[in-house]
Amino acid sequence: MPKIVDDTKRKERIAEAVWSLASKGGLHAATMRAVAKECELSVGAIQHSFPSQAQLQRFSMSLLVSRAKSRIDCLAKERYDNPMEKAATLLEQILPLDEERMVEARVWAMFTMEALVDPNLEPYSSEMGGMMENLCRDCLLFLQSRGLVNRKTDISARALSLSAVLDGLTIRILAKPTSEEIAKARESLRDILARITA
Repeated sequence: MPKIVDDTKRKERIAEAVWSLASKGGLHAATMRAVAKECELSVGAIQHSFPSQAQLQRFSMSLLVSRAKSRIDCLAKERYDNPMEKAATLLEQILPLDEERMVEARVWAMFTMEALVDPNLEPYSSEMGGMMENLCRDCLLFLQSRGLVNRKTDISARALSLSAVLDGLTIRILAKPTSEEIAKARESLRDILARITA
């Protein structure tokens, strides 16, 4: 049993090295050799866990999505006095507002671009997009349950629109990661939610 835990931790450590390299130099920078150097393991140790580059990339993307989901799930269980603030806080987990989410967003962007030419990565890129759209839908359904969104509202259509807004805000921050741009993104998100609930 301890060996399984160690293997899991080692795989996560390797994936984190992929994120670090990819966020700085693109997905092509996260070669087996570069990853081994980043996490101070031998190339053989990397290949033991991931026999191919494709397997390494797929695991790294899957773990990225899993970590984001876990963070959102934990926050969703917390109590908030203001339903709008809860929705905004959950949706902000997708935006690159701090170092952890900045790395996630950069890696997500790299994987998304690579998925355009690598069909093996497309399912993982789609999973991330689906997670974002589902989060938007769940937040809107939550606000609707609190009487803040009209019962006649097409939640699926609104969720797609909100997801597109988050995509745009993410790209803006990635292109210009300043405190001013982050403040504008947070304000824009709340403005969009206010319009939906008006």
